Amino acid sequence: MKKSYTGTDGTVGFIYAWDSENKNAGKGAQEIKVVDENKRVDVEIRFEKPMEGTNQASVITTPIDSTKTKVEWGFYGTSPYPFNLMNLCMDALVGKDLQQNLENLKALLEK
Repeated sequence: MKKSYTGTDGTVGFIYAWDSENKNAGKGAQEIKVVDENKRVDVEIRFEKPMEGTNQASVITTPIDSTKTKVEWGFYGTSPYPFNLMNLCMDALVGKDLQQNLENLKALLEK
């Protein structure tokens, strides 16, 4: 997979782009749109291959106590009929990956 980075990571405007021959990865870019420090990060994800599309994603953090933080990861978008029928199986398609990413984040933060 070819990866490129533009801008300063963690700031609005930072872009991570990828291009892969692997059909599961395809080609696209993710741009940071909003950073509300210690509260949320919003990104726009632009897919080019295998299908074109643009979606929004957010990571929202809420303190629970001095040692715990709730992390919510949301993924949003629209698609016209008949492609919107795929939304019914989105959790099955990407839910595992989102859960694994949250578990990876937890493991990193607990080191």
